[in-house]
Amino acid sequence: MNDDNLSQLFDLLDTLPNPVTLNERSYDENGELFDKIIYVNKSFLKTIGYTTEDIPDDRVWFLKAYPQERYQHYIATEWFKAIAKAKEENSDLKGFPAKVRCKDGEDRWFSITTQIDHPISDKYRTIILVQTESPSETKLELDEKSLNLINKKLLLRTIIDTVPIRIFWKDRDGVYLGCNRAFLEDAGLKNEDEIIGKTDYDMIWKEDAERFIADDKRVIESGISELNFVERQPQAEGKYITLSTSKVPLKGSSGETIGILGIYQDITEEHEMKETLKEKEKMLHFQSRQAAMGDMIAMIAHQWRQPLSTISAIACNIQIQQALGSGSEEKLKEHSAVLLDQTQYLAQTISDFRNFYKQDKAVKTVQAADIIKDSLLIIDQLLNNSNISLHTSYCSVKQFNTYPKELQHVLINLIKNAADILLEKEGERWVKIATLEDEESVVFEVSDNGGGIDQTIIEHVFEPYFSTKKEKNGTGLGLYMSQTIVERNLKGTISCKNTAEGAVFTVRLPIIETAL
Repeated sequence: MNDDNLSQLFDLLDTLPNPVTLNERSYDENGELFDKIIYVNKSFLKTIGYTTEDIPDDRVWFLKAYPQERYQHYIATEWFKAIAKAKEENSDLKGFPAKVRCKDGEDRWFSITTQIDHPISDKYRTIILVQTESPSETKLELDEKSLNLINKKLLLRTIIDTVPIRIFWKDRDGVYLGCNRAFLEDAGLKNEDEIIGKTDYDMIWKEDAERFIADDKRVIESGISELNFVERQPQAEGKYITLSTSKVPLKGSSGETIGILGIYQDITEEHEMKETLKEKEKMLHFQSRQAAMGDMIAMIAHQWRQPLSTISAIACNIQIQQALGSGSEEKLKEHSAVLLDQTQYLAQTISDFRNFYKQDKAVKTVQAADIIKDSLLIIDQLLNNSNISLHTSYCSVKQFNTYPKELQHVLINLIKNAADILLEKEGERWVKIATLEDEESVVFEVSDNGGGIDQTIIEHVFEPYFSTKKEKNGTGLGLYMSQTIVERNLKGTISCKNTAEGAVFTVRLPIIETAL
């Protein structure tokens, strides 16, 4: 079309009462198709205000007329839908409503239409905007609701596809209705269309389909959600992943259950780590029990040393008296009484140790002083035989619920650790045991004058296999197990610090009135 013809066309467009743009279809440097706006008529300038310098092409127009990003998406969607429908019906594009931001900053409503086939040339396109002077409130509300709905759906879809969990939904018969991208990857599929209409029998986990379907059926029939249960899901090449799964019933508009929504996370790595930790804990417990048995034998030896010496001396004395013929019936009775006392002491020692080490997981109501006294039945003789002074201070009178045997185990271990350190010290040796309390806690303190723990290692004393003792005397498990018992079973805390004289270990337990 030559300049004269274009000029005549411009004059013609200026006679039209509606805003019109004449566009020339062009390609940019990247080969992308766009509309170059070569003319806007007088009605366009009067109503909307933009010149061809303001809007040189449809891309600039799009940004100025529809400044909100979400509205741009709506307009583009409506435009391409209208174009497709017009081509299908072999007609001109039927107008659809659009809110246009004019140059003066006001928003005005128009019905936008165009000719699919331009009468002059396919190179040109005429865009006509029919202004709606007073769009009805109903129409305005419907348009905004439609826009919001579209954006909500887009936002929901984006969220579903980007969250780091797997999501799927099925109908009552176990037929897949949809899923997110992460679920498709687990299923070995690329597009959601590939899974819609299928059941678990069609998936790579078909071997476990009956189990999955039974779970679905149970939730659907009961109407009760099942949350965070652990299961395995078969994968390709005989592999499995471990899942933390939740399934909830999908409700219809009338409240009836119409299907099921499933969500799961791949916790394979976490599960394997937990299993590894369990095995390590089992090994640590076994080694700890072995170490405890060794400690028990050592403490029995300490308890028996004196009475066995007494029994041996009396037996030797009786033999000498019989050989010399100097024994008397009265002397024999005295010796027999001493022997009987000592053997009863040995029997009582065995009973004390047996009661201490037998399994007793019953929660009992106790006082702190009683726990200390029962613990000293086991270890007091070790302190005596090692020339270690014992000082006790009972300042707690409150009763509390705990596992007595486990608490005694911790206290005996702390006292024995102190004794082991003190054996390397010359001069005065002492261990102090104190009980304290406040409104919420009962506190046990075990301290000594062994010089304390090196500050460079004190923060590691509760780690497994870490020992401050000489290699031949320490396993590095005692304090680790003590911390495990206090924190996991007794719901308390254990800590250590240095004073000017030595180390202080503090066990703080909550005053619990019900079972742990």
